Amino acid sequence: MKIVAIALSGGVDSATAAWLLREQGFEVLGLHADLGLTKSPQAALLRELAAFLHIRLEIVPLQEAFRRQVRDYLIAEYRQARTPNPCVVCNRTIKFERLFRRGRELGADQFATGHYARTLPCPWGESLTIGRGADPAKDQSYFLHRLSREVFPRLLFPLGDRTKTEVKTLAREIGLPVFHQEESQDVCFLPPGGYREFMLQEVGENLNRRGDMVDLQGRQVGEHQGLYAYTIGQRRGLGLPGKEPYYVVRMDLQKNELVIGVKRDLEQKGCRVGKVHWLCHPPKIDGLRVQVQLRYRHRPASATLSRNSDQSLRVRFDLPEKAVTPGQAAVFYLDDAVLGGGWIEPDL
Repeated sequence: MKIVAIALSGGVDSATAAWLLREQGFEVLGLHADLGLTKSPQAALLRELAAFLHIRLEIVPLQEAFRRQVRDYLIAEYRQARTPNPCVVCNRTIKFERLFRRGRELGADQFATGHYARTLPCPWGESLTIGRGADPAKDQSYFLHRLSREVFPRLLFPLGDRTKTEVKTLAREIGLPVFHQEESQDVCFLPPGGYREFMLQEVGENLNRRGDMVDLQGRQVGEHQGLYAYTIGQRRGLGLPGKEPYYVVRMDLQKNELVIGVKRDLEQKGCRVGKVHWLCHPPKIDGLRVQVQLRYRHRPASATLSRNSDQSLRVRFDLPEKAVTPGQAAVFYLDDAVLGGGWIEPDL
């Protein structure tokens, strides 16, 4: 009997995925990443779930790895007035490296998660890549674009061909004792106050450098509370009256200025993408037509890629896109297949 290690959070998705694997005849090993977070379910509750599923369970202490590879990354990005994407980093470094490695050490032949994603053949060649899940409202392939290609032959996504509604219905029918049925609304380790409260807790008040809020002509129109507390496209919390709503258009770290404008000022014809990681390396990049997803909930935009002299890529959108945000991931698709992606960078 093949052994499958599965990342087990205690939520409905991973628990249902583990049950499906058992039904398919696998011996299932549940691996829970202990990140030292107060939101993590208690060990006793995880053991109750594992007993219900008739699977082995190991709680893997990853507090230090999480602090170095995810928490410190997030803080460093905010210090540079960028908007980070910790879920992308966490998936690669914690789930698909640390947990995958531990599963292999314990004899697992394959590794599974509760992501709504699939593995698909690359458009070029016979290798595999990440593909979109069948449920367009829950597809999570965007978060997996930086995985190591070496793990693909051993990956299983039991929920990839199912919808979230189907999964919830199945979990109720089974009677799974899961710890949270509701959708998580933000990154798992954030306090109720979100990124701003997290940064104040972790870094302290010395981070809160107030500065000028200026319009596109450089005229001061207000005061910001610290650039780390804002993101491109943000509308709420600016406190500026006007005939049209104002949005964050740009952040100038050198001047410590928050630049604001109206909605049309958010539009960009293209962007620069650095540190590109390919899952399916195209035979030719210049002129390659792709669909580009700029945020998790963003509708993919048709675009053309070209190479810059500094190894970054230039993305030229067919139609202008709003709120293109440095620090976020730009992921390239061909139909449902992920080709690769990188980090959105400010133009030079």
